[in-house]
Amino acid sequence: MSKLRRLTLLAVPVLCLAASGCGAARAVATTGETFDRFGCLARDFKDEPPCEPAPARTVSP
Repeated sequence: MSKLRRLTLLAVPVLCLAASGCGAARAVATTGETFDRFGCLARDFKDEPPCEPAPARTVSP
């Protein structure tokens, strides 16, 4: 087997794992934001003081 073929067989799974890791991190961040948003909504229903507004967040591409 040539060196290029071995390198390709090694690089493809590593790149797939890296891409799936980035997607999982984004899913966790989105889930956390959703819990924060609905937690504040639940406080409104319980007649508790409202949540403080979250600071503006920049999203990197």
